[in-house]
Amino acid sequence: MTTHEQSTRDLTQMDHEELVQHAIYFQTLSKKYCKELKKKETKIEKQHEKICELKNKKNKSLGTMPESFNIPNFVGIITNLSLKIRDAFPYGGKEHHFQAALEMELREHGIVVAQEVACLLHYKTTNNAVRQLPHDVRGREDLLLPDMKYIIELKQIKALTEDDHRQLLRYMDERYRYDAEWGLNTKGLLINFGDIDVEIWYMFYPSNKGLSEKYQARPQRIKIAHVPINDLHTSSDAWLSN
Repeated sequence: MTTHEQSTRDLTQMDHEELVQHAIYFQTLSKKYCKELKKKETKIEKQHEKICELKNKKNKSLGTMPESFNIPNFVGIITNLSLKIRDAFPYGGKEHHFQAALEMELREHGIVVAQEVACLLHYKTTNNAVRQLPHDVRGREDLLLPDMKYIIELKQIKALTEDDHRQLLRYMDERYRYDAEWGLNTKGLLINFGDIDVEIWYMFYPSNKGLSEKYQARPQRIKIAHVPINDLHTSSDAWLSN
Protein backbone atom coordinates (compact mmCIF):
# COMPACT_ATOMS: atom_id res chain seq x y z
CA MET A 1 0.00 0.00 0.00
CA THR A 2 1.44 3.40 -0.99
CA THR A 3 1.74 6.38 1.35
CA HIS A 4 -0.95 8.19 -0.63
CA GLU A 5 -3.33 5.25 -0.25
CA GLN A 6 -2.53 5.13 3.45
CA SER A 7 -3.44 8.80 3.79
CA THR A 8 -7.05 7.99 2.97
CA ARG A 9 -7.40 5.51 5.83
CA ASP A 10 -8.75 6.39 9.23
CA LEU A 11 -5.83 7.65 11.32
CA THR A 12 -7.01 5.55 14.27
CA GLN A 13 -6.37 2.39 12.23
CA MET A 14 -2.71 3.24 11.55
CA ASP A 15 0.18 2.03 13.63
CA HIS A 16 3.09 4.26 14.64
CA GLU A 17 5.19 3.53 11.55
CA GLU A 18 2.26 4.25 9.22
CA LEU A 19 1.51 7.50 11.01
CA VAL A 20 5.15 8.59 10.61
CA GLN A 21 5.07 7.80 6.88
CA HIS A 22 1.74 9.64 6.63
CA ALA A 23 3.20 12.73 8.33
CA ILE A 24 6.36 12.66 6.20
CA TYR A 25 4.28 12.43 3.02
CA PHE A 26 2.13 15.44 3.84
CA GLN A 27 5.12 17.41 5.06
CA THR A 28 6.83 16.81 1.72
CA LEU A 29 3.64 17.68 -0.14
CA SER A 30 3.25 20.87 1.88
CA LYS A 31 6.82 21.97 1.09
CA LYS A 32 6.19 21.30 -2.59
CA TYR A 33 3.03 23.41 -2.67
CA CYS A 34 4.68 26.21 -0.69
CA LYS A 35 7.55 26.24 -3.18
CA GLU A 36 5.15 26.43 -6.14
CA LEU A 37 3.12 29.15 -4.41
CA LYS A 38 6.27 31.17 -3.81
CA LYS A 39 7.17 30.90 -7.51
CA LYS A 40 3.71 32.15 -8.50
CA GLU A 41 3.90 35.05 -6.06
CA THR A 42 7.34 36.04 -7.35
CA LYS A 43 6.08 35.91 -10.93
CA ILE A 44 3.07 38.11 -10.10
CA GLU A 45 5.32 40.62 -8.29
CA LYS A 46 7.66 40.83 -11.28
CA GLN A 47 4.74 41.34 -13.67
CA HIS A 48 3.36 44.10 -11.44
CA GLU A 49 6.77 45.79 -11.29
CA LYS A 50 7.04 45.59 -15.07
CA ILE A 51 3.63 47.22 -15.51
CA CYS A 52 4.59 50.02 -13.10
CA GLU A 53 7.89 50.56 -14.93
CA LEU A 54 6.09 50.80 -18.27
CA LYS A 55 3.63 53.34 -16.84
CA ASN A 56 6.41 55.45 -15.36
CA LYS A 57 8.36 55.28 -18.60
CA LYS A 58 5.35 56.45 -20.61
CA ASN A 59 4.60 59.28 -18.21
CA LYS A 60 8.21 60.50 -18.17
CA SER A 61 8.36 60.54 -21.97
CA LEU A 62 5.33 62.81 -22.29
CA GLY A 63 5.96 66.45 -23.09
CA THR A 64 3.76 69.44 -22.35
CA MET A 65 0.94 69.84 -24.87
CA PRO A 66 1.54 72.73 -27.31
CA GLU A 67 -0.79 75.68 -26.65
CA SER A 68 -1.96 75.58 -30.27
CA PHE A 69 -3.58 72.18 -29.71
CA ASN A 70 -7.27 72.28 -28.84
CA ILE A 71 -9.14 69.47 -27.12
CA PRO A 72 -12.77 69.33 -28.32
CA ASN A 73 -15.55 69.53 -25.73
CA PHE A 74 -16.78 66.18 -27.03
CA VAL A 75 -13.63 64.52 -25.68
CA GLY A 76 -14.55 65.76 -22.21
CA ILE A 77 -18.07 64.36 -22.61
CA ILE A 78 -16.71 60.94 -23.62
CA THR A 79 -14.26 61.02 -20.70
CA ASN A 80 -17.02 61.67 -18.18
CA LEU A 81 -19.21 58.98 -19.74
CA SER A 82 -16.38 56.46 -19.67
CA LEU A 83 -15.68 57.08 -15.98
CA LYS A 84 -19.40 56.83 -15.20
CA ILE A 85 -19.65 53.55 -17.12
CA ARG A 86 -16.63 52.05 -15.35
CA ASP A 87 -18.12 52.95 -11.97
CA ALA A 88 -21.34 51.20 -13.04
CA PHE A 89 -19.37 47.94 -13.27
CA PRO A 90 -17.75 47.78 -9.79
CA TYR A 91 -16.96 44.09 -10.22
CA GLY A 92 -15.36 44.49 -13.63
CA GLY A 93 -16.49 43.25 -17.00
CA LYS A 94 -15.45 42.29 -20.51
CA GLU A 95 -14.57 44.70 -23.30
CA HIS A 96 -17.89 44.14 -25.07
CA HIS A 97 -19.78 45.00 -21.87
CA PHE A 98 -18.23 48.46 -21.77
CA GLN A 99 -18.60 48.85 -25.53
CA ALA A 100 -22.33 48.13 -25.36
CA ALA A 101 -22.78 50.61 -22.50
CA LEU A 102 -20.84 53.39 -24.25
CA GLU A 103 -22.73 52.79 -27.50
CA MET A 104 -26.02 53.05 -25.59
CA GLU A 105 -24.98 56.33 -23.98
CA LEU A 106 -23.86 57.82 -27.29
CA ARG A 107 -27.15 56.93 -28.96
CA GLU A 108 -29.07 58.54 -26.10
CA HIS A 109 -27.05 61.70 -26.79
CA GLY A 110 -28.33 61.59 -30.37
CA ILE A 111 -24.98 60.57 -31.89
CA VAL A 112 -24.87 58.26 -34.91
CA VAL A 113 -22.83 55.18 -33.96
CA ALA A 114 -21.73 52.15 -35.94
CA GLN A 115 -20.14 49.19 -34.15
CA GLU A 116 -17.54 46.65 -35.26
CA VAL A 117 -17.06 48.33 -38.64
CA ALA A 118 -14.89 46.32 -41.05
CA CYS A 119 -12.28 48.72 -42.42
CA LEU A 120 -10.64 47.88 -45.73
CA LEU A 121 -6.88 48.39 -45.78
CA HIS A 122 -4.86 49.86 -48.63
CA TYR A 123 -1.22 49.98 -49.68
CA LYS A 124 0.63 52.38 -51.95
CA THR A 125 3.11 50.56 -54.17
CA THR A 126 6.54 51.87 -55.19
CA ASN A 127 4.84 53.05 -58.39
CA ASN A 128 2.48 55.19 -56.29
CA ALA A 129 -0.48 52.99 -57.17
CA VAL A 130 -2.99 52.63 -54.34
CA ARG A 131 -4.18 49.04 -54.02
CA GLN A 132 -6.60 47.40 -51.63
CA LEU A 133 -4.96 44.56 -49.73
CA PRO A 134 -6.22 41.18 -51.04
CA HIS A 135 -7.50 38.06 -49.26
CA ASP A 136 -10.09 40.02 -47.27
CA VAL A 137 -7.39 41.72 -45.19
CA ARG A 138 -9.06 44.39 -43.08
CA GLY A 139 -9.28 45.97 -39.64
CA ARG A 140 -12.28 46.26 -37.33
CA GLU A 141 -13.17 49.57 -35.69
CA ASP A 142 -14.92 49.08 -32.33
CA LEU A 143 -17.12 52.18 -32.54
CA LEU A 144 -17.32 54.57 -35.46
CA LEU A 145 -18.93 58.03 -35.30
CA PRO A 146 -19.15 58.83 -39.03
CA ASP A 147 -20.73 62.28 -38.69
CA MET A 148 -18.13 63.42 -36.16
CA LYS A 149 -15.21 61.60 -37.81
CA TYR A 150 -14.21 59.70 -34.65
CA ILE A 151 -12.88 56.16 -34.31
CA ILE A 152 -13.17 54.79 -30.78
CA GLU A 153 -11.00 51.84 -29.84
CA LEU A 154 -11.86 50.13 -26.54
CA LYS A 155 -9.77 47.87 -24.33
CA GLN A 156 -10.20 46.02 -21.06
CA ILE A 157 -6.65 45.14 -20.06
CA LYS A 158 -4.33 45.82 -17.14
CA ALA A 159 -2.33 48.51 -18.96
CA LEU A 160 -2.19 49.98 -22.47
CA THR A 161 0.86 49.21 -24.59
CA GLU A 162 2.30 50.89 -27.66
CA ASP A 163 0.70 48.16 -29.77
CA ASP A 164 -2.73 49.33 -28.59
CA HIS A 165 -1.86 52.87 -29.70
CA ARG A 166 -0.60 51.58 -33.03
CA GLN A 167 -3.85 49.73 -33.66
CA LEU A 168 -5.93 52.91 -33.43
CA LEU A 169 -3.34 54.93 -35.37
CA ARG A 170 -3.46 52.31 -38.13
CA TYR A 171 -7.22 52.72 -38.48
CA MET A 172 -6.89 56.51 -38.39
CA ASP A 173 -4.14 56.46 -41.00
CA GLU A 174 -6.38 54.46 -43.33
CA ARG A 175 -9.18 57.02 -42.98
CA TYR A 176 -6.80 59.96 -43.23
CA ARG A 177 -5.05 58.76 -46.38
CA TYR A 178 -7.77 57.02 -48.35
CA ASP A 179 -11.09 58.57 -47.32
CA ALA A 180 -11.42 62.10 -48.71
CA GLU A 181 -14.37 62.89 -46.43
CA TRP A 182 -12.25 62.22 -43.35
CA GLY A 183 -8.72 63.44 -44.13
CA LEU A 184 -7.39 65.83 -41.48
CA ASN A 185 -10.75 65.65 -39.69
CA THR A 186 -9.97 62.09 -38.60
CA LYS A 187 -9.91 61.76 -34.82
CA GLY A 188 -9.56 58.85 -32.44
CA LEU A 189 -10.17 57.89 -28.81
CA LEU A 190 -8.37 55.00 -27.11
CA ILE A 191 -10.15 54.00 -23.91
CA ASN A 192 -9.02 51.29 -21.52
CA PHE A 193 -11.59 50.19 -18.93
CA GLY A 194 -8.81 48.46 -17.03
CA ASP A 195 -8.56 46.39 -13.88
CA ILE A 196 -6.47 49.08 -12.17
CA ASP A 197 -7.48 52.36 -13.76
CA VAL A 198 -9.28 54.01 -16.66
CA GLU A 199 -6.90 55.45 -19.24
CA ILE A 200 -8.08 57.64 -22.12
CA TRP A 201 -6.11 59.06 -25.05
CA TYR A 202 -7.24 61.54 -27.69
CA MET A 203 -5.59 61.33 -31.13
CA PHE A 204 -5.90 63.74 -34.04
CA TYR A 205 -4.21 65.38 -37.03
CA PRO A 206 -3.32 69.06 -36.53
CA SER A 207 -5.06 71.32 -39.04
CA ASN A 208 -3.46 74.56 -37.86
CA LYS A 209 -1.25 75.77 -40.69
CA GLY A 210 0.71 77.91 -38.24
CA LEU A 211 2.22 74.81 -36.65
CA SER A 212 5.81 73.82 -37.34
CA GLU A 213 6.50 71.13 -39.92
CA LYS A 214 7.18 68.75 -37.02
CA TYR A 215 3.46 68.52 -36.29
CA GLN A 216 1.87 68.93 -39.72
CA ALA A 217 0.15 65.83 -41.15
CA ARG A 218 1.47 63.83 -38.21
CA PRO A 219 -0.92 62.20 -35.72
CA GLN A 220 -0.77 63.61 -32.20
CA ARG A 221 -1.65 61.79 -28.98
CA ILE A 222 -2.79 63.44 -25.77
CA LYS A 223 -3.43 61.59 -22.52
CA ILE A 224 -6.77 62.88 -21.30
CA ALA A 225 -7.32 60.80 -18.18
CA HIS A 226 -5.64 58.20 -16.01
CA VAL A 227 -8.03 57.58 -13.12
CA PRO A 228 -7.78 54.68 -10.61
CA ILE A 229 -10.91 52.56 -10.34
CA ASN A 230 -12.74 52.30 -7.02
CA ASP A 231 -11.31 49.82 -4.54
CA LEU A 232 -13.37 46.65 -4.11
CA HIS A 233 -14.02 47.63 -0.47
CA THR A 234 -16.20 50.51 -1.70
CA SER A 235 -18.75 48.03 -3.05
CA SER A 236 -18.18 44.90 -0.96
CA ASP A 237 -17.39 44.26 2.72
CA ALA A 238 -14.70 41.79 3.75
CA TRP A 239 -14.10 40.29 7.19
CA LEU A 240 -11.74 37.97 9.04
CA SER A 241 -13.33 34.90 10.57
CA ASN A 242 -13.28 34.52 14.37
